[in-house]
Amino acid sequence: METSSILSSLHDECKSDNYIEPHYKEWYRVAIDVLIEGGLEAYKEFLSKERCSEFLAEEEINHILNSVQKLPQNTAYSSNNALDDTSSSGTYWPIESDVEAPNLDLGWPYLMPGMSGGTNIDLLFHPPRVQPFTIKETIRKMIREARKVIAIVMDMFTDVDIFREIVEASTRGIALYILLDESNFSHFLKMTEKQGCQVQRLRVRVRTVKGQDYYSKSGAKFHGKMEQKFLLIDCKKVMYGTYSFMWSFEKTNLSMVQVITGQLVESFDEEFRTLYARSSVPSSFAPELVRVNSHRMLWENGTYQHSQSSLASVSSQRNLFGRATMLFKPQLIIFLKSCHLKIR
Repeated sequence: METSSILSSLHDECKSDNYIEPHYKEWYRVAIDVLIEGGLEAYKEFLSKERCSEFLAEEEINHILNSVQKLPQNTAYSSNNALDDTSSSGTYWPIESDVEAPNLDLGWPYLMPGMSGGTNIDLLFHPPRVQPFTIKETIRKMIREARKVIAIVMDMFTDVDIFREIVEASTRGIALYILLDESNFSHFLKMTEKQGCQVQRLRVRVRTVKGQDYYSKSGAKFHGKMEQKFLLIDCKKVMYGTYSFMWSFEKTNLSMVQVITGQLVESFDEEFRTLYARSSVPSSFAPELVRVNSHRMLWENGTYQHSQSSLASVSSQRNLFGRATMLFKPQLIIFLKSCHLKIR
């Protein structure tokens, strides 16, 4: 960084081949602060007065105005205690959470054979070109071939056919993890409700992820979206690309994905666990989780076990598992049948 700073003040002939012209401009930050505090008209007036060109798209402006969270006037960030004028959003220290990262409690195959060596990548397009299956058919096929774990990171998930494959995979004892963009989670929830399914009752963990927080000088903030899209199967195969789990991506949109096997899959394994660590439980799921936690029940290695005491005997756990199976099995069968019929 020091070398780049020195080179930036020299003539072009003295700059190294690796030098990149800085794109940060202080008036970017000031303009966004004005937009947050004064609104759209104040923002446009500032740009006109400073003779600055537009740098935000209309969609970005609307997102900022609709999602910004301002602090109450009596907080530490009020006008009497505001940061000095030399501060900028790029210099704020990140806020570290003291909340423990969630566990992949349904199981995760950390050590998988065949991860060493080269990487194989197949490129698929939609509409299909030379591949025998469409992207959606390939997704369904990958889910059906899963034997241990299915991990989904998706910006939007409303495709009922792919959801049906997920429901059926849960009946096979596959560990399911789904990370969705926080702002789009309501669409996924509505889709499952229309299908008559309560995701909380399946052997699946659904959590949400939001984008990075941007802090203004006054302490107001807004955050972006989680735009990643990939499907990880058994930590052996990954589909990554521009395909979202929506009906329109099969029927009207142009898409391209990569199906990856080999050593590169390890990077997606790590990325999923990184995203999972920063994810949170959807607020609409909280009541169900409280009920489950009060009974201290969890799925582990394909069996329903009791975690109230580590000193419980094996026989007592088996008795408890038997009672739980007798209690929930009829309702589970009826529930899955209803899902199966409605999703078709």
